[in-house]
Amino acid sequence: MPAAASAQEEGAQQARDVITVTARRREETILDAPVAVTAFGEEDILNLGLQSVDDVARFTPGLSFSAAFGRTSERPVIRGQANVLAGVQFGVESGTAYFIDGVYYPGSIQNLDPNDLARVEVIRGPQSALYGRNTYAGAINFVTRGASDVLEGNVRARAGSYGEYELSGGISGPLGDRAGFRLSVRDYNYDGEWTNTVTGQTVGSQSTTSLSGVLDFNPVDNLDFRVRAQYSDSRDGTLPLFLQSAASNNCAPGHRSLASWSRSGSTNNNQYFCGVIKPAPVALNTGPALPGQPAIVPGVPADALNPFLPFQLYSTADGTAFDGVSNETWLFSGIMNWDVGGSGYVFTLSGGYRDEERRFGSDSDHSSINFVLQPVGMADTGAFFANTNRNEVRDHSIEARLASPVDEPFRWMIGAYYYDQTSRQFSITFSNPSGNPSNRLTTTNQAIFGLLEYDFTENLTVTFEGRYAEEEKTTLDGLSDPTQFFRADTFTNFTPRLTVNWSVDPETTIFGVYARGVKPGGQNGSLGESVGNPTYDQETSENFELGVKRSLFGGAGYFAASAYYIDAKDVQLTTAVASATGALNSVATNQGAAEIWGLELEYRQQVNDMLSIGASYAWTRPEFTSGCDDAQWELTSGGGVIAGNSTAPGTGTEFFGQTGNCSIAGNRIPLTSEHQLSLNGELRAPLGQNGRLEWFARSDFTYESSKYVQVHNLAETGSASILGAQFGIQSENWTLMAYGRNILDEDSIVMATRWLQTPYLSPTFSPNTAPAGAATGAPRAFFGTLRRGASYGVEARYRF
Repeated sequence: MPAAASAQEEGAQQARDVITVTARRREETILDAPVAVTAFGEEDILNLGLQSVDDVARFTPGLSFSAAFGRTSERPVIRGQANVLAGVQFGVESGTAYFIDGVYYPGSIQNLDPNDLARVEVIRGPQSALYGRNTYAGAINFVTRGASDVLEGNVRARAGSYGEYELSGGISGPLGDRAGFRLSVRDYNYDGEWTNTVTGQTVGSQSTTSLSGVLDFNPVDNLDFRVRAQYSDSRDGTLPLFLQSAASNNCAPGHRSLASWSRSGSTNNNQYFCGVIKPAPVALNTGPALPGQPAIVPGVPADALNPFLPFQLYSTADGTAFDGVSNETWLFSGIMNWDVGGSGYVFTLSGGYRDEERRFGSDSDHSSINFVLQPVGMADTGAFFANTNRNEVRDHSIEARLASPVDEPFRWMIGAYYYDQTSRQFSITFSNPSGNPSNRLTTTNQAIFGLLEYDFTENLTVTFEGRYAEEEKTTLDGLSDPTQFFRADTFTNFTPRLTVNWSVDPETTIFGVYARGVKPGGQNGSLGESVGNPTYDQETSENFELGVKRSLFGGAGYFAASAYYIDAKDVQLTTAVASATGALNSVATNQGAAEIWGLELEYRQQVNDMLSIGASYAWTRPEFTSGCDDAQWELTSGGGVIAGNSTAPGTGTEFFGQTGNCSIAGNRIPLTSEHQLSLNGELRAPLGQNGRLEWFARSDFTYESSKYVQVHNLAETGSASILGAQFGIQSENWTLMAYGRNILDEDSIVMATRWLQTPYLSPTFSPNTAPAGAATGAPRAFFGTLRRGASYGVEARYRF
């Protein structure tokens, strides 16, 4: 068999059977590890075209990802445990944590070089006991490639539709007898594929340049070190965001509608949109407008303020001082493993440091109007809803643990952990591109943890893990204001995990897990304080799981299944806050409880020398069991106001003959899909008589059902069916291929968010005809993120 085929099969076998640095913090095969985990090896990453967390999610049962704000917001959702504000509101976290080589990484992972990875592991279920903070729903561990024993290297070049290209390479080898190195470089570019109708410019572009280096060395026997450094610089253009106006609302009649604002000229009295939000043209004020622009959003006439206020409403100038996303990151990590005197007792010390500067800019009313709200004749100062800011984030962590020999029937491990982060935010303006200080958030986490494990029989093992953590968060909000918000809070928790593992035979493992998960709490800042919600509490869950793994066909196949139940309390969701002073208009609150049932299936097989196949499926039913949402009352009561301190079903004012009910019990948790399916296959055979070349053809298909946008379960994204394919030839050292991504040109939106419909912010700006007792907040529209369309390209790889 050609060496190329042997390498491919070796990579496939590694992806099935070997996991390094898992939630159990030790090396073991995927079959033996009693935990729900999906692993992708080097060949999987290349063959499936895994370029981002979004791609990883497509082939991982139980993981859903939606980059609603480009490569700046991280909202991975494992097993339906979602949070609308995660990665969007300052300080709110998703509950799924990233790790690089087992070291906690709280930044944006979407610019990580996929060619620098040896493996990606997605570990589902709470991993708080051993992995640490914010692994409430699971952990995603990116294992990087290290030094090699001989000098070797690789080069990859890719060119595709819409100006997409990638150039990457790496070189690795020994440095004497006890050390080795690896250096990697990547340059990536994508021009974007949508046109901004206001400016005529192409939007959605992305570019990244990254460098990384690894040094592995073992100065003496039983002691080894790994030091890694990484630099990345990303520059993304205007985000492909579109607005669906409040004029399109089609359900839930009430007074938070355009019809109640006399200057809108609209008779639409609906407060919400029911159904699938469809993609629409991008129309943003991110540059000088074309002649005749800006176009007017339906229901928002140009004279909406006149003659009530001597203010101009629109401007044709650039409304945003910064557009898109830029991210410059330095990352350093180190790991030491010491087998003390060769005794089998292993002391591990690991740590990391990150220095990141990120800029974000968007026309935050997401419409074609450049809403300025300034006195007539005054020079343009930028759009009123220009969401432009700069973040400086620095964090570091250190972890120490001592583990007993793994070949003893009784095993233990103890450890300690410290993490510290400081995040500063600045508001960018035309007059100050560096930004005016806005707020500062600090997080300090200290923990002790441990593991006890005992083999009761040769086939039955029980493991108990636990972690006690104290986390202090401080928020200083309004640094440019005379009156500042400051608050410091400490959150404590204990997260146990109990696993019973039964090796039925050498090919079959059955395991049961109980685990407690905790998602960090935090502060809402001055906006939250103004509405009586200065903080939000930790979200907790009790998790029960039963799983089975089996090796099939003498190791050529692998099957895994997990069924789980989750009981979540103090679920962190969002409460809307109408604000005329900025784009942020929601705070995090603990709105109720939820139950989640789910099933996950995975199957892989090397059918014969020519054919390999894989499949996965996940079913998730995350439902609220209790909760009272004030916006739910507005929608069901005809635009009424819920009474203070009311609980489900609630009391308050009602209109249009509606019966108000604030309960969200029975509704699905938003941002989650009920069904996920993936299928992939590869055909490979010799080309020619000498056997030096092979041809291959690969295809993959993924399906994800529609996601609800909010707890009301009315507006949704639509399902997504994505087909990919590759075809090419390969030798021992080089590969040439053509590829297609999203061949079906799936255009369902990535995600949508309910947002303010400007300029109707308060009755001061336009008369509101709502009767007494009605909610008179601004009508709400939706903005969504467009999905990349079909793209095609060619790729060449060479290794030596």
